[in-house]
Amino acid sequence: MENKHKNILIGVLLAVVLVMAVGYAAFAQQLTINGSAEITSSWDVHMQDSGEHVATKTPTASMGTEPTGDVNVEAGGLKATITTNFTSPGEKMTYVIPIVNGGTINAKLQDITVNLADGTTDGTGLIATSTSGNIKYTVTKPQNNLNAGSSDSITIVAEYVDKAEGNKNAFNETADLTITMNYIQA
Repeated sequence: MENKHKNILIGVLLAVVLVMAVGYAAFAQQLTINGSAEITSSWDVHMQDSGEHVATKTPTASMGTEPTGDVNVEAGGLKATITTNFTSPGEKMTYVIPIVNGGTINAKLQDITVNLADGTTDGTGLIATSTSGNIKYTVTKPQNNLNAGSSDSITIVAEYVDKAEGNKNAFNETADLTITMNYIQA
């Protein structure tokens, strides 16, 4: 009887060793990965006023006079300043500033904010009027998507509205407009 128990014990031990060997073989497989990866991408969304992409300004005359103005895109293309000089109510100056995606990553316009230092903006956030009501800016935002290597533009219309109907003209009135465009990776 003692031999019978020994044989059963040896059989059970051999079965346990066999199960352990199969389990070890199943979990001890070797995984080898050889190779390398390199990512070469760049982000370069900016306003441009040179070469193929030049900012434009188009005056609209009124009462025989025409406004004058200028666009200055600063180095790096992250900030642009526009200046307009009006002489008669009804004059407008339309500025078109190119936005270029010179990088290799597609961009998406996340949001656009229009702020007027001395004035108010409408509910859409794309129209701003000076406190006196004499100067009005209307912004047409660019398309939402700007693919790598492509361009679009933002349009800004500055207008001498003369809400005061001549009682308080816009002589020497300034209205500093700031437009912030936030692009993210598409």
